Amino acid sequence: MANSKELKWLQSTVHLAKTFSTCSKRQYFAVILASNGRVVSVGYNGSPPGMPHCTDGFCPRFHENSPNGSSYDNCIAQHAETNAIVWADVNLRMGSTLIVNGPPCFNCAKTIASSGIIKVVFIPDESYAQWATIKDFFTDAGISLDPVTLGGLYEPHDS
Repeated sequence: MANSKELKWLQSTVHLAKTFSTCSKRQYFAVILASNGRVVSVGYNGSPPGMPHCTDGFCPRFHENSPNGSSYDNCIAQHAETNAIVWADVNLRMGSTLIVNGPPCFNCAKTIASSGIIKVVFIPDESYAQWATIKDFFTDAGISLDPVTLGGLYEPHDS
């Protein structure tokens, strides 16, 4: 179960995603907390440096109306979870918790399982395509999942 600090960070990811994310469909923000509760890294979803942003009209998923949680092979953005992992010190990631304002996609789940992160706190979305497969993958990888509903503060939606 998420502790009070994790819940505060989860609420913060909702607001930080709106500020930093450049995704046309969904805004995500992720925080990695070390086992002592200190911030290791943060990340948000957006295009790689030097590339046009989805919010500038360059999103294939938006133009193709791809369902949320479906294959992300046509996504040009780096996802929040992966960005947080890429920029985190590997030693501080061991035994850490990742907090994100939505369910991770399958590609992010694979990256999380390979990173040393042992717990994911997130806002659930039962309509998220492939969630059953992703959830089973996390279970098989020994990653603890902690879905948290923030009492109507945030409801996932397309922009």
